[in-house]
Amino acid sequence: MEFRKPVITIEDPENLHLCFELDDKIYALNAKNVLEVTTLPLINKPQKLPKFIVGILNYNDLFINVIDIRKVFNLPEKDFALSNKVIIIKGEESLLAIIVDEVTDFFTALPSHIQRVMGENYSSVIKSFYKIDETIINIVDIHSLEEIIKKAQFEENTTNYADLFPQDEESVCIMQKRKNEIAKIPVMNLDTAVYGKDQYIVFRLAEHTYCIYSFYVRELINLKNFSITKIPYTPEFIIGIINLKGNFYSVLDLKKFIGIEENPDTKNNKGNKVIVIESTELKLALLVDDITNIINISAENTETKNDKRLDSLFIKAEAYIDGEVYNILNLEKLINDERLYIDNTTESSY
Repeated sequence: MEFRKPVITIEDPENLHLCFELDDKIYALNAKNVLEVTTLPLINKPQKLPKFIVGILNYNDLFINVIDIRKVFNLPEKDFALSNKVIIIKGEESLLAIIVDEVTDFFTALPSHIQRVMGENYSSVIKSFYKIDETIINIVDIHSLEEIIKKAQFEENTTNYADLFPQDEESVCIMQKRKNEIAKIPVMNLDTAVYGKDQYIVFRLAEHTYCIYSFYVRELINLKNFSITKIPYTPEFIIGIINLKGNFYSVLDLKKFIGIEENPDTKNNKGNKVIVIESTELKLALLVDDITNIINISAENTETKNDKRLDSLFIKAEAYIDGEVYNILNLEKLINDERLYIDNTTESSY
């Protein structure tokens, strides 16, 4: 364990930046300010709005302003599409959200390589930039953005943003559903003070019923509400990275990792449910077919197995409740699996 590091690791979280696109230009935010990335929801649009404000979004029971970042940057007006992304940002004084074309990548900005913008640019919101090969990445200054929004509160918005959103019935239904999901307080931030020591999360992988001890679970989420950033040169069971309230988790396709075959009848009905777990070494988001229940499993209902077939399926023990069999996930075996790590001894030999 001493010489291993996770396959996907954030080496310098203080200087990690999230890239997004507007037209053909690339911008970035310090990732520590990013709470979440989601796809375009329906947004509440009061009659009178200040300049730059698209509307109001209910985020985890908090009402936050949605900013037209294009206007802040003096870019041409553009219709919104269902594929647009919304980045929810934690500023110095408030939460806010910006609508962007696409979220593209993460990169670590070496402080010594960040260059200052000379003169006034983009209403002073872009104060620095970073160059990767021939690509210029404009870095958004959160403090300056907040200041501009505060000053704009006294100026009337002349754009009718309702006209820029998709108007067809199907799109409105999709955006309404996204809006409802964003408004929800997370299904659970699991806490042993609330959830007893015998509490387990039950989930499905193809025809198998598994469960995981709730002590290790931070949250249950729907992956459809998050933007996944794909990372090149990673194993096929690693889907990418998601940002969950400022923390970064590797999304692991648990079925592929364990080696459970897809049922041809259900192959196109793959779920988007994710179990977020943390250990001292790994932050993982386990993609499963469905999360079905939360149950109590006491020690007298479990039976530890010494079976190579079950061990290969990462089953630690079986529980028997009301005639049902529940396979208890061997989480220790999973998080210590060598496929999730890089051996640093091979790097140091060069």
